[in-house]
Amino acid sequence: MKFLMQSICFGAFIILFSSCKKDESIISTSIIGEWELRQTLGDMGLKNYPPGNGNILKYTKSNFQSFNGQSVTSGYYKIVFDATAEANLCLQLPSNEFRNRIIYDNNLTDIKKFIQISNNRLILRSGCFGADGGVRLEYERQ
Repeated sequence: MKFLMQSICFGAFIILFSSCKKDESIISTSIIGEWELRQTLGDMGLKNYPPGNGNILKYTKSNFQSFNGQSVTSGYYKIVFDATAEANLCLQLPSNEFRNRIIYDNNLTDIKKFIQISNNRLILRSGCFGADGGVRLEYERQ
C-alpha cells in the first residue's frame, strides 16, 4: 500500500512539473517570427501605424532584432513567468493576462516589460499607466 501511494504521488508530481514547462515553452516559441508595429499608446496618446511601416521586431529562439527601416538593436532575450504586472503597470488585469515578462540582454534592472500573444498580436506593456508613464505597443505577426 505504501508503494502504491508513493507511486501515485510521484506520478502526480511528474504531471504537474511537465505541465508547467509546457506553458512556458508555448509562450517562448509563439513569439518566434517577425512582428510589425500596428499601434502605440503612451504619453503622446494613441497612434496607429499602417502595414509596411518598417517598425519590425524579429525573434528567434533566443535572439531578437529591432528594425526601424534599418537595424537598430539586436541581442538576446528570455521570457519568464512574472505575476507582478498589475503592480508594475498600475492596472487591474484579468488574472490570466500579462503573466509573462520579456527580459532583453539579461538586463534585470530595466523597467519590466510584460507580454501577451494572441490572435497573431504581440502586445508589450511597461511603465505605470496610473502615473501617465505607461506604454503599450501592439505588433502584428508577418
